[in-house]
Amino acid sequence: MSEIKQSPVLEFIIEKIKGEIADAKVEKQSEKKSVLKDGNDSILLEETAGLDDHKVSVLITDKKEILYSEDLLEILQDIHLEARPDTSIYESLKSTNIIVNGLSIETKFIFQAVKEFFDTLSNSYQFLKTVEKSTNQLTMEFQFGDTKFHLLVSNGEHITVNAKYDESVNAKIKTTIADDVIKVQQALNKMFKD
Repeated sequence: MSEIKQSPVLEFIIEKIKGEIADAKVEKQSEKKSVLKDGNDSILLEETAGLDDHKVSVLITDKKEILYSEDLLEILQDIHLEARPDTSIYESLKSTNIIVNGLSIETKFIFQAVKEFFDTLSNSYQFLKTVEKSTNQLTMEFQFGDTKFHLLVSNGEHITVNAKYDESVNAKIKTTIADDVIKVQQALNKMFKD
């Protein structure tokens, strides 16, 4: 049986991750699909046609959040910088969109920052769960004291944050949450967009 030859973009990304995770093994499934195994855990990587202005997308399924725990998201966000600038792989990687567990890497960072910013504003905020997510948008459920609310975060040219809660919520609590949402939105835009 002959060795599966993978696309250069997928192979570069896999080799970079493999080099950062001790004892990781690669199982090539096709030209555009591989599984990286780390003990009993695995990361699925699949190359697909690109979204938006990206020529290629690499969809990564990492259920155990290995990439996050190993601090590999930063490397993946700027993966093209790991290649020599005068090579074709550099340009290919630069135009590649990497999606981890359904979110772009920047949106994944924004997701973490939202939780941290609310936690910094008040220990009364508690992240409960992710309700819905797409590449550049997510809905999260938070709790402020006894009040549960949904937070919609969109990562476009600017980051927008909107809170949705029941009409029965106390006006003072609505005002507090609304004011904090504005602070978080401003902090996110300053951190990621300015």
